[in-house]
Amino acid sequence: MAGVVSATPIATQILSLTGGINTKYSSDVTRNIFVKGIHSHNDYWRDIPLYTALSYGVQSVEADVWHFDGDDTLYVGHHQAALNTQRTLANLYIDPLVSILTDNNPNNSYTATETSVNGIWDTNSAATLYLFIDVKTDGNATWPYVEEALKPLQEKGWLTTYNGSSVVSGPITVIGTGNSPYDYIFSQSERFYFYDGPIANLNDTANPSWVSPIASGSLQSICGDIATTGLNQTQYDLVAKLIENAHNLGIYTRFWEVPWWPVSTRNTLYRQVIGLGSDFLNADDLELASTFY
Repeated sequence: MAGVVSATPIATQILSLTGGINTKYSSDVTRNIFVKGIHSHNDYWRDIPLYTALSYGVQSVEADVWHFDGDDTLYVGHHQAALNTQRTLANLYIDPLVSILTDNNPNNSYTATETSVNGIWDTNSAATLYLFIDVKTDGNATWPYVEEALKPLQEKGWLTTYNGSSVVSGPITVIGTGNSPYDYIFSQSERFYFYDGPIANLNDTANPSWVSPIASGSLQSICGDIATTGLNQTQYDLVAKLIENAHNLGIYTRFWEVPWWPVSTRNTLYRQVIGLGSDFLNADDLELASTFY
């Protein structure tokens, strides 16, 4: 009687292959992650900024930046007491994005005929990542330093641009908010950054989609007092009208300052805003937001 050949247990096979040439490739950092319409509010607060958001498929992140006279560095933090020499726009966002996109766009014999650029996500290489730059210091004084900080991405052709007549999508779309200088951004006939539109006051002259691909606004400021049961009919109709107006202009929408307590109120408001067709869920709890849909 022939002997029985015992197969190697599948668990052992998996362990032996993990991390090997057969299982690893250049875009591993976002493998099996699906893109979601979520905005990582105050992303720099997270233990690991940017990467945590990307791990949940978050498509939009936000960094508060500060500039000080006599210093070329842009610091990142919610307030000045939180700033330090290591928490910079370059360290937390620009350099990691350059690293990820470099890995996702290898230059070798296999890519010699490739004409398109791969974005952040392996599951959807055409999707752009929205990088909101929330300027906390004087906008006109700070923005030249923002432009300079973005050059490592811009020089590689990895930023969404406006060429004077149309928007050319790239792996990263930079949107200025906070004290970002609207007049200056609007006046640039060619640029690699955009402006966060005011959702409550949009019009096609001041905020065309080639200036503001996304429009944002405080839900509490727009609606006033919000009951624990969620938006009333008047508030619901107002938010619906703002979303419809933005979409008619080709602009995506985001509502921030959504009451977070009680949790049942937050969840109700999330469902109402999503149900009305808003494009980005403004979230502090990314784990919840990533499964909310």
